[in-house]
Amino acid sequence: MCKIIRSDSTAKNVPIIIMTGTFLSPKHKVTGLELGADDYIVKPFDPMELVARIKAVMRRKIGVEEEK
Repeated sequence: MCKIIRSDSTAKNVPIIIMTGTFLSPKHKVTGLELGADDYIVKPFDPMELVARIKAVMRRKIGVEEEK
């Protein structure tokens, strides 16, 4: 899904955070990030951590938009 979103010119800057119920291996996390995810979080997680990660992704995305 990340690859499809990133290849669409109208959606390529949409923030993507992968959230999964289990962490299978570092390879899965790396693959998700290489395919275009901005972050990867595994359940269970602390709600404050999720909010912080969302804010960080949004800061990076806003920064990308402001540079254009």
